[in-house]
This record gives sequence, C-alpha cells and structure tokens, in this order.
Amino acid sequence: MAGGRDQLGPLERVTRVVVALVAAEPRGVSTSRLLDIAAFGGRPAHHLRQLTRLIDDLNQVGWDIRNTAPPGQTAVYRAFARDNRLRMYLSPEQQAELARAALIAGDPGFAERVGVEPTSVPDVPALRTRPAIHGSDDALNKVLHALEFRCLLRFVYKQRPRVVHPHFVQPGPSGWHLVGHEDGGERDKQFITDRMSGVTVDLPGTAAPHHEPHPDSLDPLTWSVDPAVDVVVETLPEHRAQVELLLGNPTYSEIDDDVVRLTMTVTHRAAFRKRIYELGHRVCVVEPTDIRDELVAELLALAA
Repeated sequence: MAGGRDQLGPLERVTRVVVALVAAEPRGVSTSRLLDIAAFGGRPAHHLRQLTRLIDDLNQVGWDIRNTAPPGQTAVYRAFARDNRLRMYLSPEQQAELARAALIAGDPGFAERVGVEPTSVPDVPALRTRPAIHGSDDALNKVLHALEFRCLLRFVYKQRPRVVHPHFVQPGPSGWHLVGHEDGGERDKQFITDRMSGVTVDLPGTAAPHHEPHPDSLDPLTWSVDPAVDVVVETLPEHRAQVELLLGNPTYSEIDDDVVRLTMTVTHRAAFRKRIYELGHRVCVVEPTDIRDELVAELLALAA
C-alpha cells in the first residue's frame, strides 16, 4: 500500500472502530488493536493522535467510549451501553434535569445508563419512600401491608379506637407518620405509627382508594381558560394521526367518503387556533360558526 494515503474512507473507519468496540464488550480493545482496525494512512507517528481524536469525536456525538486501563499502562478502550439519542438531542443541562426526574420517580440508575455524571444532577427533594423496618416494628409492618393491599386499618390512638383508610406514610419529627382518612372525619389526619396500638388489618380492597391531585398539564390546549365548546374538524385519513397529536383525542369521530370528521372539546380557544394554523391545509374547522369566525378574524388581522 502506498504510504501517505488514507487506506479507508472516514465513514468506513468509524464503523469498523465502533463495531469492534461493541463486539469486544466487556473486555475492551487495546490501543494497538484499534490502530490496526482503524488503518490510518500517512505517518505512523500521527496515528495515536488520530485515534484519540476519533474517539473524542464519537463521544461528542453521543457515544461513551473510555480508557479503562490503570494509569501508566497501555490504553484499553470500552464502549459503554448508552441511549445515544438523549445525548444527541438534549443539552447537558437537559440531560441532568431528566436524570433528576428519574431519581424522583425512583430510578437511581438512569443517570448511569445514559452517561450523565452524578455530580451534574441537581439535588432532589425528600421523597416518600418505603421506610426501613425492623422485626419489632409491628404497627409499621401492618401499616405498610395495608397500604400495599388497600386494607382498612383498625387501631387505638390517644386512647380512642380508630378506623382509618390509609393513604401513605412519610417521615416526621416523631418517626413515621401514617396519613389517612378516619371514618367519620372531614379531612385526612396523621398518626404516628409508634403511638398506635392494637393494630389490625382488614381484608384487601376494603379501604377506599386514594386519588392524589394531579399537577396541571403543561399542554396549554388542556387548560380551562374558556368555557368548554365542542368543535368539529375534518381531515383526511393520512393526516388523522397528526391532527389528533396536536389537537388531542376526539370525543367523537366518524368517516364519510374518505373524510375523517372529529369532534374536539376546546377549553382554550387561543391555543386551539394556534394548533389549527400549525396544521394548515391538513385540517378544516367545520363548526361551530363562532370558532370559524374567530379564526377568520385573527387571520385577517395578521394579514393587515
């Protein structure tokens, strides 16, 4: 082979290096082997620098390739399994926030799987976690069992018999607190598990379900800004998925002569109009008349 000439195209070289690294997991590939695979042309003295640059470029576009050899020894590179899409599509700050959300949701290994440095993940608030329990914590054990199987709890608290529908436990200044609704009460109460006595658990499913309020949706189309109104739109079958993606799930739908007619409940007219503009010719507002008039008036104002 003639010296000074690149023997492999750049794309083929990158492919060969990546395939070799993935196939060698978890052993890794030595520097000398990677240099043979890469087959850099030109002067051999430059090959190591070219390999380092190639690995840096791969890491910048989402790969996680690291030297795992001890200090002072010849480098051995490994390609760690990661979801490269996140590293390509999200900024480092966005990746850190996503890892923080995963921590809150109870997935501490998410950051490692996607290659986010633990030190870059923002602090998370105190979470409601299942407490560590001991064999002597009879009341807490029964409370946790009742929570898991939605059982009604009966116990004595402050010298009074109680019947409680459990909701959750959380740490408090006096230990673990049970939060639940007592029969005959108007609002939820807290009970310190260490002060509960005579605890018994009814059959599974005997407690009333607890529905925690959901935070407001981030989609403005779902906000209750205006009185609810049913709006009928028409589209073609090939555009239906995109229309429903932007406008939401219809309350009613029908197909007539290859035209899809969808009924949407709208509670935020301005947000709805913006979605209609985004869909353009793929959708047509049929009724009611006042919604059509609002669209026409806004378009005329924009044109003026």
